Amino acid sequence: MALTATGIGSNLPISEIVSAIVNAEKTPKEALFARNEQTIEAKVSAMGTLKSALSKFQDALKKLQTGDKLDLRKVSTGDSIYFKATADKNAQSGSYGIKVEQLAAKHKVGGAYTTDASQTVGEGRLDFTVNGNSFGVDIAATDSLSAIASKINDASDNVGVTATIVTSDAGSRLVLTSNTEGSASQISVVATDTTGTGLNDMFNGVNLTELQPAANSIIYIDGDKVTSQTNEVKDAIAGVTLNLTDADINKTSTLTIEQDTDTVKTNIKEFVDAYNSLMSSIDKLSSYDADSKKAAALQGDSMIRGLESQLRSMISERVDVGGGETLALYDMGIKTDRYGKLSIDDTKLDNAIKNDMGKIEGLFSTADTGLANRLESLTNGYVKSGGLIQGRNNSYSNDKQRIADQKEAFALKMEQLEARLYKQFNRMDLVVASLNQQSSGLADRLNSLPGVVRS
Repeated sequence: MALTATGIGSNLPISEIVSAIVNAEKTPKEALFARNEQTIEAKVSAMGTLKSALSKFQDALKKLQTGDKLDLRKVSTGDSIYFKATADKNAQSGSYGIKVEQLAAKHKVGGAYTTDASQTVGEGRLDFTVNGNSFGVDIAATDSLSAIASKINDASDNVGVTATIVTSDAGSRLVLTSNTEGSASQISVVATDTTGTGLNDMFNGVNLTELQPAANSIIYIDGDKVTSQTNEVKDAIAGVTLNLTDADINKTSTLTIEQDTDTVKTNIKEFVDAYNSLMSSIDKLSSYDADSKKAAALQGDSMIRGLESQLRSMISERVDVGGGETLALYDMGIKTDRYGKLSIDDTKLDNAIKNDMGKIEGLFSTADTGLANRLESLTNGYVKSGGLIQGRNNSYSNDKQRIADQKEAFALKMEQLEARLYKQFNRMDLVVASLNQQSSGLADRLNSLPGVVRS
């Protein structure tokens, strides 16, 4: 006899029984998978937090890695419209009276006029010389003024000439401008015709008009005359760069240079704050809460503990600053407490910035051995592409894939278990149904025997 649904023959809830057995097998394993996945996700998130903290620490280190970034100068030009100024660590504090007599100018010449820029000029060659360097372009008979300009500008060996077309009431002309200012960058042009005299008539001799003479800049610093080929005047005052913007020999502007102690201290305080923030992140990511008996994502992780150990070691080490002298952070007023955090003795640090700036620069900025450079090298090993954090994340990705493979295999195993159980219970159901049918037939026959009394 065929059954149309499970449990009909035995009156047992076979579907519920099979589900209960499968769930009893499946639930603990799925919970384990979920816990392992959550653990990995927590570690991935923790690595992201650690990388972010390291990156912020590196941002603070950048301001201490070189003397130019650490030993700063404040520059004031008042309300001068004649120049702007910047100063590096070599600039000494002082005040200077500056006059700008003349700005540097680029040499500019123009050829003879044509009716329009599309007109052809001639056939031959144009050769240019600027500051002792030369190049040339070949001119075809079909080349318009615009085509000649393009050939000059696009020449691979162009030594510093820009060609433009200027159209006025007088017509169109080719204008040649030196790319740099100063008397050394004058343009000379030699036109050679292979047919006719078109190029000569446009560019040679009196046909080439000087539109703007080349000129050097001229300034006076406390009465001393300084001439420059450009409008950028470097190191006329040691460590100072002046960018000239206007000229008036009758106007004196005051340039004042001071050591920027406020910014230096701010940069050092940002370093201290970033270090403390990084160490707090490390502690939080690797902690264990005894009360809740809960471990942080990276508790016991050898990588983060190694990082913490190296940071603390570097912070406490002395650095060779030259002349046989070594310094440590505490010599500058930066102390380490028993929790590994840094604090600043403002009075001691202010005194060091005022009187020992060279030593502070040596402590932080010495190439390779300076504290900021060594810390940058250490932290970069963790955050760079292919670094320790990426390696750890790659390992976590492999772990996640392994769990995904295990889940897939386990799901197949559970499907097979469910199918096997249904098969077994359905066989049992058929047997019970058959026995029930035989029992019912036997009872009917017994009841039909003579002498059977029915109640």
